[in-house]
Amino acid sequence: MERKEMIEKLMNKANVSYEKAEEALEKCNWDMLDAIIYLEREKIEKEESKAVVCVPEVHKENEGHDGLGRLLGRIFKFIGKIIRKGNVNYFHINKEGKEPIKISITISTVLLILAFWPVMILLIIGLFSGYKYSIKGKDIKCNEVNNVFNKASEAADSIKNNFNEGYKN
Repeated sequence: MERKEMIEKLMNKANVSYEKAEEALEKCNWDMLDAIIYLEREKIEKEESKAVVCVPEVHKENEGHDGLGRLLGRIFKFIGKIIRKGNVNYFHINKEGKEPIKISITISTVLLILAFWPVMILLIIGLFSGYKYSIKGKDIKCNEVNNVFNKASEAADSIKNNFNEGYKN
């Protein structure tokens, strides 16, 4: 390839003037790749020296968009915090002191959302089969929820006992 062709090719690739392309090729012993790298480094150095001057203007231009970005960032941060909390707290299912089955609150919630009726039916059947439910974890204080679960277990036991007594008579 002739020098003139190389200069024109570099001009198009690097978007520089004829003189700048020729100067870069001469400094790099007419190696096209080295010349492109040289021009990129030079361009970066110029941008870095201008960056201090440009930052306030760019900030003012994007001010309207910044509010939406912050809002979305806060929403995602909030959702992430909820998911993290759900992953360290568990829904316990146990029967007669045996090793409890632990399901993270996040997975429990997803199951309830995706398959509400089957999950609810299984939970009710579990209550009548003697299973007890509770919520335990590091980041959660759920005494009130656990009290509701205990009352539901007691009610299921009471209904089951009343039914058994009526059936025996």
